[in-house]
Amino acid sequence: MKHYPHLFSPVKIGPLTLKNRICVSPMTITGRGEEKGYFAQDNIDFYTTLARGGAALLTIGETGVHSRTDACHPRMAHLDDPGLLPSLTRLVDSVHQYDTFVSIELVHSGRRAHPAYLPENGEVWGPSPSVNHYGAEVKEMTEDMMNEIADAYAEAAFMAKFAGVDMVMVHGGHGWLLDQFLSPLNNKRTDKYGGSLENRARFPIMVLDRVRERCGRNFPIEYRISGSELIEGGLEEEEMAVFAHMIEDKVDSFHVSVGSFHDPATMVRMFPGPFFPNGVNIPYAAAIKKAVSVPVTGIGGLSDPEYMEKLLEEGQVDMVAMGRQMIADPFLPKKAMKGKSCEIAHCIRCMRCNSGALIPYVPYPNGVVYCSVNPVMGRLREIARENSFENEKKKILIAGGGPAGMQAALGGLERGHSVVLCESSDSLGKTLSYSEHIEFKHDIRMFRDSLISRVQNSQAEIRMNTAVTPELIRELEPDLVISAVGGEPFIPPIEGIDHGNVIFAASMHKLGAVPGNNTVIIGGGLMGCEEAIALAQDGKNVTIVEMTDVIAGEADGGLKQMIDEKIALYRIPVLTGHSCVRITDEGAAVKNKDGEETMLKADTVLIAAGVRPKDMETNRLRETCYDLGIEFIAVGDCRKTGRIREATSSGYFAGRNA
Repeated sequence: MKHYPHLFSPVKIGPLTLKNRICVSPMTITGRGEEKGYFAQDNIDFYTTLARGGAALLTIGETGVHSRTDACHPRMAHLDDPGLLPSLTRLVDSVHQYDTFVSIELVHSGRRAHPAYLPENGEVWGPSPSVNHYGAEVKEMTEDMMNEIADAYAEAAFMAKFAGVDMVMVHGGHGWLLDQFLSPLNNKRTDKYGGSLENRARFPIMVLDRVRERCGRNFPIEYRISGSELIEGGLEEEEMAVFAHMIEDKVDSFHVSVGSFHDPATMVRMFPGPFFPNGVNIPYAAAIKKAVSVPVTGIGGLSDPEYMEKLLEEGQVDMVAMGRQMIADPFLPKKAMKGKSCEIAHCIRCMRCNSGALIPYVPYPNGVVYCSVNPVMGRLREIARENSFENEKKKILIAGGGPAGMQAALGGLERGHSVVLCESSDSLGKTLSYSEHIEFKHDIRMFRDSLISRVQNSQAEIRMNTAVTPELIRELEPDLVISAVGGEPFIPPIEGIDHGNVIFAASMHKLGAVPGNNTVIIGGGLMGCEEAIALAQDGKNVTIVEMTDVIAGEADGGLKQMIDEKIALYRIPVLTGHSCVRITDEGAAVKNKDGEETMLKADTVLIAAGVRPKDMETNRLRETCYDLGIEFIAVGDCRKTGRIREATSSGYFAGRNA
């Protein structure tokens, strides 16, 4: 293999030979539009798209085994419901078209079960009596109930096998039932199922034995564990290595993650965000690999084929798994295999795709998978339908080479349109230039570079240092003009805002402005908070001033949690319910809701009040197009200011639907 020989070498899991070492980690999107949690066509399209990209193994996530005692999502799929079988069979058949094996993750919520989603005769059981975070009484599991649930795991695995699933993943981590029995945080029993590790392991071993007995030796079992719960008093690395060694003769491979849902703080490592390096959890998988002889899969913010190749070459893991990255670009495997890694759309780890499903830690679980860098996700069916329609080929002129403009070019080219992309500066993607200066924005920099590479390698005509003007529109006579000229810093009406010590966060990196050692940030939204963290990491003193009672309120759930933790870690003072009334040489005068005024001394006052659309420039182009009878669309920040997803999505569909 010319590119990444280790990544694209085969590997065996039990009797199965996987074509490469790339796995799609368990992801759960069951039940969109289906009350009972059956696999809707949207779900089938989602998993099939992931398989088309070239991964060797795909795992369907979080599928329950015992409906009467287990449900933690409103539309959670359960394998003890025969009604699931037709849609599961269709899903498996669809994925198998692309030489990808299918696994399914078997779970039981245990004490995490949500009483609102259980049937009328439902009960919540766990290893020990307690009250769960929904306020439900948790019963201590009897041996009769253990046997019933162990049999349910076995029967669920057998039904999955009957549907054509190639293997099962038994989830023994993340605070699910089997992990609850293993963890001293949840298991307080004094009988033979509590106390020593050997005792706490009895029930997980019972489950594995039942599954093996029911499904046979030639049906692979993968066991998912948390290499560490990352909680004081919980399961730690050394004990998990001993446990893995105890059960390795009962399983065919291990999948190693970290953390537990019982402590929301560990979710920042379970789904590592931009503040952690790629592969932050790999050392836990490497520790398990040293203890066992079966293959071990590592996971945790992976996205770079070069890095994954290195992990395999060094023998730290046998396989790598990706979830969010495969949503960002399902075709990562094929691009890497062909030596086109520069065209991979890198996940920016914004948490947009999974924050909406983190029950009970989000106020409104929306159950929809969207992606900031891949506008196709969430709309696969409608796009497939539209691809079957004939469309009139058009000439598209795009003003602006930021993420919205570049995605508009790619969207238009997909449908066979001709595209002229004009950028007024000397480089594409300049609106994402802040990623060059903030260490934890490495993922955004990689995404920007891949987007530029895809556009430069496309059939688009690119004109640099060229602004779209009424004259250029008249000269080129396009069928459609897309304005992606972006936004400009919003200048709030504050006395002294034109003072020399004032910098605007929206433009500071493009202009090369550097805040001083003592900075007051006016605006505690996502932009202001991230700039504050970056400055604090550089050893500078920062204070955040925010008018509302919440900072980073627009951040998705998981990212918001990470930002709050970082601000606490660096002890960044935050004044919520305060507004800036005056800026002087001394700093910024702020007042609270009672009108009490305080002077915050600072070298620099950084205005992070966001951006506003470039209405004047956009309206000039719009009016020209209207006069000439040319279709016009505004996208990205010049239409409505937002985050990267709004820019990429509005740009892509403007070009695609021309």
